[in-house]
Amino acid sequence: MRKQALFKVFAALLPIVALLVIEIGLRIGDYGSDTRLFITDEDDPRCWVMNRDVSKKYFTISQNATIGNLETFYKKKPVGTLRFFVLGASSAIGFPYMHNGAFPRMLKYKLQFLYPKHNIEIINLSLTAINTYTLYDFSKRLIAYQPDGILIYAGHNEYYGALGVASSSYMGRNVSLNRWILAARELKCVQLVMRLVGNICMSDPSLVDQDLTLMERMAARQMVPYDSELYRLGIQQFDRNMGDMLRLFQKSHIPVFIGTLVSNLKDQRPLCDNDSLSAEARKAYATGEERYLLDKDREALEFYVQAKDYDPLRFRAPEAFNTIIRKYGKDFERVYVVDLYKAFSSRSAHGIIGKELMLEHVHPNLTGQRIIAETFCDTIVDFFSRTRGLNPVNIELEESDYPVLLFDSIYGDMVITRLKQQWPFNEKVSELRYDKNSFEYRTAELFFYRKINWGQAMQRLNNHYILGKDISNASRVVEQMCLELPNESAFFRQAGSLSIQLNKKEKAAYYFDRAKRYD
Repeated sequence: MRKQALFKVFAALLPIVALLVIEIGLRIGDYGSDTRLFITDEDDPRCWVMNRDVSKKYFTISQNATIGNLETFYKKKPVGTLRFFVLGASSAIGFPYMHNGAFPRMLKYKLQFLYPKHNIEIINLSLTAINTYTLYDFSKRLIAYQPDGILIYAGHNEYYGALGVASSSYMGRNVSLNRWILAARELKCVQLVMRLVGNICMSDPSLVDQDLTLMERMAARQMVPYDSELYRLGIQQFDRNMGDMLRLFQKSHIPVFIGTLVSNLKDQRPLCDNDSLSAEARKAYATGEERYLLDKDREALEFYVQAKDYDPLRFRAPEAFNTIIRKYGKDFERVYVVDLYKAFSSRSAHGIIGKELMLEHVHPNLTGQRIIAETFCDTIVDFFSRTRGLNPVNIELEESDYPVLLFDSIYGDMVITRLKQQWPFNEKVSELRYDKNSFEYRTAELFFYRKINWGQAMQRLNNHYILGKDISNASRVVEQMCLELPNESAFFRQAGSLSIQLNKKEKAAYYFDRAKRYD
């Protein structure tokens, strides 16, 4: 009897032991992807940096996994540091611009002058083509890194982002089950099984076709009609994941600054090209245009919003998401709604967001990114003034002060022009209105075709401006490098010297002081 009981116990434990042996073997063999959010920076062991492979956990098709910014921050948080993490997708990462065209960098640029005695850390964890499943999973790990605030701008990818209800990286409709699967994917043996299953089930080669845009690969051309079951599931998914994220931060007394969503209403026709599926959306858009021409702005806005919501190709978040976001500001004590929609509307013709601030359907241009940064900044400054007594210094920053270059505009337009030629835009090739013989255009072209990297592009521009005695633009290049490499004191000294030549004494004082601290 005893032997029989021992045999049953052994039989029950055998599969667990076998899995444990396989897991250990796979780890020894370094199989699969590293699922840690942060790893030690190779260039500076004192710092953490975002793990380049972390996104593979969320994409069922690993070829579509995206890479974020590699922004370092100290493992041991320095005294006097204000540390913020940014959670979002392509708009928050600054697409189509490079790092310094993104609102988190512009926000850091402004905050560092408002609080010169503090060390400002803004770590952008945004990734292209993700949604709230990824953000919720990130949030569970962020609390241990002592954030002073969390910034969120997300929602446009809820349907087609990784694990979304209409995505090619879809796993199921049950939010709790999807979270459990994500947790299990940290095991190497589960990664092996998922890879084998993925290879067997991969019947559509278009899902990994690198000649297609990521939009097309992720959406798999799935339509989500207005008020359909899939439409409602996307709203429930957003509300559940985002709400649980906020509860996590609420329990740890961490303030969250969440932005309302903006999209191109006036100058973006419905993206769905199926006449029968998009009939309502096209009719609403046409009515909106008619009312706009008649100067009936309020009616025009209503129809433009309807056109966006009725568009079954859901690359723009439904208006329901902004309603949910505003509700969070009332339901949670430490959640502060940053009304970006209002900020964009107030700066748009007739109060309707269009091409003045948007590049296509959802991505802001450089002016739009600056508006996002300044609107977040106003809310953050107000919060720290009220709760911590941190009063900013009196310094005015004009739009021309931000370290943004003509190179950034040219490169961004090159990327958007190529994007608009492909699905779902399918627009004709348009000529870029720049001097193609200019040094900036030639440098942007080299970078666009990957003949030089970003650092080499900045070096070319810096040399060109210094030799041409264009101190203003040379200063912008160096200030970009200060944001990109915040632990390199040489760039801060150079920024200080250039600021003196431009008679910007406050900037010079800041940069020299920062260089001295780093040294």
